[in-house]
Amino acid sequence: MSDPLIDTIVGGRYRVLRKIGEGGMSFIYEVQHIKLLRSFALKGLLSQWAHNMEAAQRFEREAELLGSLRHPNVIEIADWIYLQDGTPCMVLEFLHGATLQTRLQRGPLQFDAISRLAEHTCSALSLAHRNGITHRDVKPENIFISIDDSGDDRVKLLDFGVSKLRGVGRLSGVYRMLGTPSYMSPEQASGNNDAVGPSSDCWAMGAILYEMATREVAFKGVDIQQTLMLILEAKPPPMQHFRPDAPPEFVDLVDRCLSHDPERRIQTIEDLRFRLRNALPPPGRTPLLQPKRAPQTPAGGTPVTGPPTPGVVGPRTLTGTTNPNQAGIAVMAAPPANTRRWVIVVIAIVFATLGNLAIALLT
Repeated sequence: MSDPLIDTIVGGRYRVLRKIGEGGMSFIYEVQHIKLLRSFALKGLLSQWAHNMEAAQRFEREAELLGSLRHPNVIEIADWIYLQDGTPCMVLEFLHGATLQTRLQRGPLQFDAISRLAEHTCSALSLAHRNGITHRDVKPENIFISIDDSGDDRVKLLDFGVSKLRGVGRLSGVYRMLGTPSYMSPEQASGNNDAVGPSSDCWAMGAILYEMATREVAFKGVDIQQTLMLILEAKPPPMQHFRPDAPPEFVDLVDRCLSHDPERRIQTIEDLRFRLRNALPPPGRTPLLQPKRAPQTPAGGTPVTGPPTPGVVGPRTLTGTTNPNQAGIAVMAAPPANTRRWVIVVIAIVFATLGNLAIALLT
């Protein structure tokens, strides 16, 4: 069945190119500005939610929050439009790369990469907190590692749809439990939304730091109920079981983020950033993403190497790690054995010729 939105003009200036995907409440398309010829991501509410008052209010609030946060590590909103049927839509920057969730499928990260990725994410959260905004849904799926046209990578924090804005009335209904279970703080897991604040995002960052280092989800039960009970009553397995090389200061930092003791638990992102800089080396330039260049076989031809498949705001894929040769590092190979034998023969002939010439000159 064809998509009626494809190849139509929406908002009077964006041509719909393709559907990227959809989630529980929203869809995402790639669109192109008809004059600038630049791609954007169009995010809109699904039809079953588009005319739900509470869903529409949250969607509008998310757009307003993104509009108020100008930061290199926060996804940028460019426009707000309505479809012909009245569906509200955000026009967001189009990202290339992959989510942290996708990156973790390949294994744990090196500690310098953890340091840089966490620094970018905490920087974005710090600005949000200074503006009275608690994200409430920080998780690997909402941490996007974006690659620009020059090849540089940086984190983009996504999805402020369940954010809590200080001093603004609460919305309820379908949003009674806000956040993703494995990354919820104890106050979120217990439904105590009045207690949710910046320290809730610190807890989520602690769970993400643990997962980046170990590739293990800190709190994961057989179902949602067990996961919430683990958050409220348990601690994750010691990090050293999975990562013996973890610096003790980093292990202590994660433990403090995930502490049930209010006196021990880290309360602010700035405190977390300070402790992280002391626990791990300063952020280096190790690529956060190293996509493998998958071989492509043209019709009747030899496989060639193509560029990595770009990720976008929506479902993404990323292939495995690049090895040194694929990264463009030249390696000098030893000459074949046959070549070495011919070289020896040639050298022997040269020396024999020079010897005969010397004898002739002497006689």
